[in-house]
Amino acid sequence: MRRLAAILIALAASSACLRSTTAITVRADGSGTVVQETAVSAQALAMLKGLAPASDKDAGGQPPSLFGEEQAKKAAAEMGVRFVSGEAIKTETHEGYRANFEFDDIGKLQMKMNQDPTTGTGRSEADANERPFGFKFDRREASSILTIVVPEQKPGGGPLVGGLPGTGSENAQANAQSLQMMKVMMAGLFVDISLGVDGRIVKTNATHVEGSRITLLQLDFDRLLADDAAMQKLQAASDLKALAAIPGLKIVAEPTLTVEFVK
Repeated sequence: MRRLAAILIALAASSACLRSTTAITVRADGSGTVVQETAVSAQALAMLKGLAPASDKDAGGQPPSLFGEEQAKKAAAEMGVRFVSGEAIKTETHEGYRANFEFDDIGKLQMKMNQDPTTGTGRSEADANERPFGFKFDRREASSILTIVVPEQKPGGGPLVGGLPGTGSENAQANAQSLQMMKVMMAGLFVDISLGVDGRIVKTNATHVEGSRITLLQLDFDRLLADDAAMQKLQAASDLKALAAIPGLKIVAEPTLTVEFVK
């Protein structure tokens, strides 16, 4: 039951202005692609580079790259995919990297909800032990069926998400201060993991579906932190289904998703 807590805390510990999207696409034969885009604001990037210790800088005094081919290849090894290509991305507000991967068998893909987009791994020992999504593929004569097994939620009482401002009136002032700090620290933080099919979905029990693509996880902290009631619901939630109606948060609440599609 602590899976979302690990995601939120890990993201809070990372760059506040992180934008990360992971788009998985599955073909009719079970092969497919993964496209990951990771970027931070130019201001945050400059700050992170400035914090790099002298020992990590190259002969010219330049700090190590946060995003690039080296990091993408590490991510590929962790996810069980092949790195194909990559390119730097730069907008008016963000800088980062777009990495393109391929796989031959969706069943071998290792994708976690708390995936570090720069290396593919979790951010702590506990995160590293987190089980990935399970993917099972069945190609039939008329259609293909993809089954997605969501990592088992470990039992444990209490709120699902810890480390966020509480709801008790006795802590109203402290809660307000904590919430304001989070709004500043996490402004612009956006994470999205989606899965699409190369074809047309004819049947699925997924909740968040748009065309041929479903959302496995989406965290939009600007929307989430703009609604104090949403934060209270998030803090009080004891199971994933209780998170279904919270603005800025899309997450798979069912233990198993099935997607039947045709080319």
